Amino acid sequence: MRYWLLALNEDEYTEQQAYEVEDVEPASRPERVSDGDEVALAGPEGVFALGEVVGPAVAYRRRLQEPAKTAETVEIYGSAEDGSTEGWNELNPDAWEDLVRTLPTPERRSDWLVTLSMPIEAVDKAEAVRQFWSYIRSLGPKELPTFVAPYGRELEGTSFLLGVEHEQDPEE
Repeated sequence: MRYWLLALNEDEYTEQQAYEVEDVEPASRPERVSDGDEVALAGPEGVFALGEVVGPAVAYRRRLQEPAKTAETVEIYGSAEDGSTEGWNELNPDAWEDLVRTLPTPERRSDWLVTLSMPIEAVDKAEAVRQFWSYIRSLGPKELPTFVAPYGRELEGTSFLLGVEHEQDPEE
């Protein structure tokens, strides 16, 4: 078994943060990569998930609530002049253990209330619903903030955009 850090470019990282998917399928991979290898997935913000190579993809095993900067991610993303990089980086077992040890402990799953509301002017309910889904499709998670609160504690809610807390102040 080998250990890897898979650095995603900014666009792929954003896509992975926006949607719940089972795996990521990189465009290319070294010949030494094989099924069962452990992978830390990273973007410009740091390591955001751990996974395992399964066929041509890396299947998610654990996603982090917030990306964690590690020495490896700072080295990889810090060396790119324009901040964009991607590719496989093999880690020795000690470096892998150090990386995993620096990640926060997994949170216990809990229930969340996620809402999205928008005023829509329409002739009837059916048209309003069609327009709603058209707006959702056209704006997507990059432009359309959602409100997230612990279930039963809605007053503690915050706004999120692309899986990251986002200020909803109209002045911002």
